[in-house]
Amino acid sequence: MSRNEDRTFPARRAFGGRARQWVALTSTAVTALVAAASPASATAVGYGKVGSFCFDVKGVQLCAPGATIGHVIKGNGLSITREEASVQDIFGADSAGGKWCNWRIDWRYADTDGKTYLIRRGPMHHSCTFMKSVGRVDDSRRTLKHYGKACADFFASGQKRGTQCHNIVK
Repeated sequence: MSRNEDRTFPARRAFGGRARQWVALTSTAVTALVAAASPASATAVGYGKVGSFCFDVKGVQLCAPGATIGHVIKGNGLSITREEASVQDIFGADSAGGKWCNWRIDWRYADTDGKTYLIRRGPMHHSCTFMKSVGRVDDSRRTLKHYGKACADFFASGQKRGTQCHNIVK
């Protein structure tokens, strides 16, 4: 054993190979318990651009997102158990990153050919939200008809402002 191993793993010095065997057996047992105790499930998290602001740097126009739309899906296969989305500023200040009027967030589902087969419209917020949270949480359980994409679409003032999609595959 090298000196680095001695400093990194002091248990090896005290117990020799037994510590290594115990760690291997413990991690195998924990893995087996977790696999047996929890059903197969999946969570997907993603972010998309919402609006942007542009500026000129030495004759080159650069654009940065004004905010992002975060989208989370929990479920298994075609089954969705929770879906949520929120519009967030890019600085982490827990705000929507601007003034959004008459906004809503829709869930949109498309098959593997990209054809939309279902849109679940979110509630319309008939006011302006300035620098506050903008989001939607849906705990209703549902089963999708097809594999493909599940998207969150953010609309404000009658225009689509941002989209974030997840691939739902076998």
